[in-house]
Parts: sequence; C-alpha cells; structure tokens
Amino acid sequence: MFKYLKDYQYYIDCYDIYTIKECLSFYIGIQNRFNKERNTEKFKEFSKEEFDEQVCRVSNYMINAIKTKRYKHKKETIQKWMEHDRIEQEKYDNAVPPRKVLCKQCLTPTEFTFKDLWHINGETSCVLFMFECPSCKKRQALYDDGTEWRSKTYKCPECNSTLNSDCIFHNNILTTVYSCPSCAYKKEEVDDFNKDEKEWKEREERENKLLEKYRSEFCDNKRGEELLSFYECLSRLGAELKEKERKGKDPLIQKARQLKKLTAIQIKKLIEDAIEKEGYNDLKFGKPEIGRYVIIDFSVIDIKEDREEYVSQNTLRKLIKRILEDTNWRLMSEGISYRLGILTGRLKAYEQEEDLVKLVRKQKA
Repeated sequence: MFKYLKDYQYYIDCYDIYTIKECLSFYIGIQNRFNKERNTEKFKEFSKEEFDEQVCRVSNYMINAIKTKRYKHKKETIQKWMEHDRIEQEKYDNAVPPRKVLCKQCLTPTEFTFKDLWHINGETSCVLFMFECPSCKKRQALYDDGTEWRSKTYKCPECNSTLNSDCIFHNNILTTVYSCPSCAYKKEEVDDFNKDEKEWKEREERENKLLEKYRSEFCDNKRGEELLSFYECLSRLGAELKEKERKGKDPLIQKARQLKKLTAIQIKKLIEDAIEKEGYNDLKFGKPEIGRYVIIDFSVIDIKEDREEYVSQNTLRKLIKRILEDTNWRLMSEGISYRLGILTGRLKAYEQEEDLVKLVRKQKA
C-alpha cells in the first residue's frame, strides 16, 4: 500500500530544508559578490574587520528577511501540502479496480496485481490498475474510469516502423529493449532502481545533516515570530510614513488642518461677539447630542423690532456661516427658523480629519 499522506513532521522537515537551502544560497551569493568587490575603489579604505562587518551586516539583513518570509507562510504551506496529499491518499485508498477484465489474447479472466496513482500532465491524478492473465501471463492496465492505458509508441529512426518493446525486471533493474520488426535496429534502456534508491538515501542523509546543523539558526519558531513581528512593525511604520508624506502634500488636507478646532464655549463666545453687533442677543445652547459629531441646538432673540422675518433669518444665517467658515463648526442644512422674534437652529462640530477634509472639499466646490 502506498502512503501519500505523511506524518506532520515530514512536512515540517521538507519546508525547513527549503528554508535552509534558500538562506545558504543567498548567504553564499552575498559572500561571493562582496569578495569580488573587495579590492575595488569602493572598499579600498576599509580594513579587513570593517569589510567583514559590512558583509555580515548585509548578510544578516537579507537572511533575516528570508527567514521572516518563510516563517510567515510556513503553517499555511504545510497545510496545503497535507491537504493535497490527503486528497491523493483518499483517491488511492478508495479506488476500486474494474471488474471482469478479460485477457485480450485468450479471453481468460485476469487477476488484479497492483494499483498506482498516476499524474497526467503533472496535475490530474488518476489510479492505474494492473492486471495479469493467469494463463498466458499477458498484462494490461486500466485507469479507474475503465479507460485502457496504452504505452507510448516509438518509431524506428532507420525505417520509421513502429518499434516493438520488451521489458525485463530483475534485481530491481528494469531493462527495456526496443527492436524494429523491419530492420536490424535495436536499442536498450536500463532503469537501475538500486542506483535511484542509493541516490535518494544519499540525498536524505545530506538533508538530515543540514537540518541538524542549521535548523536552529534558520528555522527557529520563536525567532521567526520575533522577526515577523519586527518586520510587520517596520511595514506599518513605512506605510504610516508614506501616508503622512502623502497627507503633507495634499492641499485639501493642509487646508483642513488649518481650520480652527474650537470647543463649544469658544464657538459660543465667537458667535455672541459677532451677532450682538447685528442686533441679536441672548444666545443660548441646548443639550448637545454626542456621537460621531457634536450637534447643539441654539436660540437667539432679534432685538430689532422692525426687522422683518425673512430679513432676520437671512441676516443671521449669513452671519453665522461667515463666522464658522474657518472653524470646525457648521450650521446644519435646515438653516434658521423664526417665530415671534426668536430664531433657532442647530450647529454641527466635526473632529476627525477625514470629515474636515470633506468640509474643505465641499466648501471648495
């Protein structure tokens, strides 16, 4: 039985190996580039200690960046690998061989020998079942959907005839002999699985040594968390500085920041001083509404007895709008109401920068 879904540690080791190899590759590359520049004019005045210090500083910066990136995506990547292999394992385990497969040569019912998971075009996986005839030993293979597997045909380079092929498997060595039925052409291919296994074991041994030597340096989770936090802080700081720079150049934002942010008592005094000169008196504020904005009802008395209602309303409206123009307060859209010489309205205060920018933009329009 083939096992596609491995233990969790297997995937950790695979991921850490990639991290170690990438870090070492960058480290060696940086060292080589600096060594080539050692005797150039740029580093001529550097002592050996100063030069080595610069190399170490650049190397550490680059390696830390790689370690952070690798750590950031570690859990997510391992989960994707495991999910992929889980699907493969389920596909393999649940695949049922086609029934009643007859030998194509003698029509004897064949026997199922083994199954394997195949990948077509490097992506789509399917299960291939191998059958063997107990009488004539003729073999055939079928996919899990019942489609017959057909081996790739090769043409003779001498006469273009279709080559015959014969496979011999002995001592873990597969020998495939191609022969031409029309001429003397013959070719032999050997797949030595003993050699492949040896190379695989040697690679595994090298990787285990790398893990043992460098895992704590390049793949430590605690250090990875620290670096990730550090670089995320740097990223946020960089974004904040860019935003601050952008706002510093934005004329609307600059104008919004120049608005006078006045308290309720300050705006009351400012309005009182201005309206008294125009014949309005006894400014009173009601109970404020506190939310995203501060909204306050107000009332005044028109002390000019001969002033008509419309004139009184319009005069006070224009007066208050002019007074508030360079502040963070505005007269609300319903304007001024008038009854028996008493005028009422509502004021609205803006505090957040985005709201102040909208005020300036509206005022500009």
